[in-house]
Amino acid sequence: MTTQLRPDNYARHTLERYTGSSVSDFCSNILLCNFHRYIRQFSKISNKEIFSNNWSLVHDKDRDITIINYGVGSPSAGIIMHCLSYLDSLKSVLMLGMCGGIDDSLEVGDLVIPTASIRDEGTSAHYLPKDVPALPSFGINRVAEQVIIRETGRLPKSGIMHTTDYRMWEFDKEFIEYILKHRIIAIDMEIATLFSVGYALNVPTGALMLVSDMPLRKGGIKSKDSAQGIFQTYTEQHLDIGIKIISECMLDSCPIHT
Repeated sequence: MTTQLRPDNYARHTLERYTGSSVSDFCSNILLCNFHRYIRQFSKISNKEIFSNNWSLVHDKDRDITIINYGVGSPSAGIIMHCLSYLDSLKSVLMLGMCGGIDDSLEVGDLVIPTASIRDEGTSAHYLPKDVPALPSFGINRVAEQVIIRETGRLPKSGIMHTTDYRMWEFDKEFIEYILKHRIIAIDMEIATLFSVGYALNVPTGALMLVSDMPLRKGGIKSKDSAQGIFQTYTEQHLDIGIKIISECMLDSCPIHT
């Protein structure tokens, strides 16, 4: 006879099925990403095993950090956040994502700290009314800004992002006019979902985004070749700064604990 599933054990079972890892191995602080290259790099620097099924992940008990590649898109973002919210020891979640730069002040390789994201996707509507904005944990944002200034000597870019489930928008003139009217800084496919579900389920959530392309500039849309160049040039720094941010969020003096 099977055990009757409740929301809590169903979420934990889903984590185990999707990752091939025991839920008891999850650390208190989570890094999220969309690319297996980040998983390999984290495994290399931590000397820890990669677990893989639908999603791939690495647990580093020494740092108390688990990194998860949960795939791409709003539905996957909603699933991972909903499931993580049932971890008893969960303290913080930080997304290390890539985005398309929209604001003219941006360049490929810039780091962006989202202050909010427009909810132009479907998943977040299942967690919050449409008139509730998608906001990160401002405590995590404060830590992220301090770490980036210290590590790079530069003030990071910040602003409102636009999250869409429209993958081929770069060739739709009406959609481009729509996003330009909103004066957004960058566009992606998950951030509004992560922030909304995190807020709805009381999970401190932030994001550190890397500008991977400038799709509104001539020749600026990311290609297979340019994507490889982005990985080779920026992955290590992006991950390193993300680890430092999440590590400082563990400190008692971190704003997310006050």
